[in-house]
Amino acid sequence: MPWIKPRRLLRAPDSSVTALDDDAATLQIEGLFCGVCANRVTNSLNRLDSVESASCDLESATATVRLSAPVDEEDLRQAVLDAAYAKPLRRAAERTARAVGL
Repeated sequence: MPWIKPRRLLRAPDSSVTALDDDAATLQIEGLFCGVCANRVTNSLNRLDSVESASCDLESATATVRLSAPVDEEDLRQAVLDAAYAKPLRRAAERTARAVGL
């Protein structure tokens, strides 16, 4: 595994929907660094109401989503952002606040 600079971990992942139709979607995700991030993205996408199943491939940095109902591209992108970026930073901020007594 290549060395990851800490500054890169603080950047939000950039995802784009490369294919979308009534029953499937494919997302290209920049900023996946490990299997833990890929699992978080998969779980976050699976929590969307219109998603039947989702899987994230770390090697190709893509997520494949099977849909049970039409979904908005922004909902897919937000699920990726929430999973891979917001939760880890929120936890870090909470730990820092506790450490300084806030």
